[in-house]
Amino acid sequence: MRLSFCMIGLLCQFSLAEPYFIGTTGPFPVKRTICGSNDMLKMIDQNDDLRRMGTPIGIYKAKTGGGYAMCTGTLVSKDLFLTAKHCEEACSGISVTFGFLQRDRAETFPCKEIVESGNDSFNQDYLFIRLDGNPGAAWGWYDLSDRPLTKGQQLMMIHHPSATPMKVSLKECAFQRESSGLLEHRCDTESGSSGSAILLPDFEKPENTRVVGVHTLGGCNSSPSSTNSGPSIRYLATLSPLIRSLVK
Repeated sequence: MRLSFCMIGLLCQFSLAEPYFIGTTGPFPVKRTICGSNDMLKMIDQNDDLRRMGTPIGIYKAKTGGGYAMCTGTLVSKDLFLTAKHCEEACSGISVTFGFLQRDRAETFPCKEIVESGNDSFNQDYLFIRLDGNPGAAWGWYDLSDRPLTKGQQLMMIHHPSATPMKVSLKECAFQRESSGLLEHRCDTESGSSGSAILLPDFEKPENTRVVGVHTLGGCNSSPSSTNSGPSIRYLATLSPLIRSLVK
């Protein structure tokens, strides 16, 4: 259970980075996990090269008992979509939209099957769904990486905080450490960023950009020692044959 981490004195500074819920009476309040100042940028305002790096990123919408849960995720093959387990609902009620920068070119694909789901441990909070229609053929995907990172190394998150059009966290978005299978980072997020890929970007050769973690936990604030975090691919690859097969 998730509570067991705090019971043994670990990771109690973190809190679950929840989906952005839209209920019958409207959206729930947003939980902010901003690392100091809010440096998230609207993707629509960025240059063409950076916008293209966002094409494999999708906004995940799942029917719940009282409305919808909105998260973010990433294509990691022509049809496999990686997000957070705590966003999981029945496949029949899940869809993913790519290209949600504003109101043009967006394309939505339904869930075909739940392929693999982690468990309730913080460091195994991941979910793979297979999307119908092979969206990666048009939108591309990112391979996974289990390479070690160094403190301060540049990271990037492309996501849909508060279910808004795509934003990018890049400024001050950096690796801090890996602990107990969690990749700790200082990238700005909000509710709805859950499930976002933590990316190791390559701006010269974007096709070499890799997924190194899955954002699932908040905890960042104005303190320079605070972080957001989520399971590292480096750790998950030791547990899942599927993840090992996707590591490049």
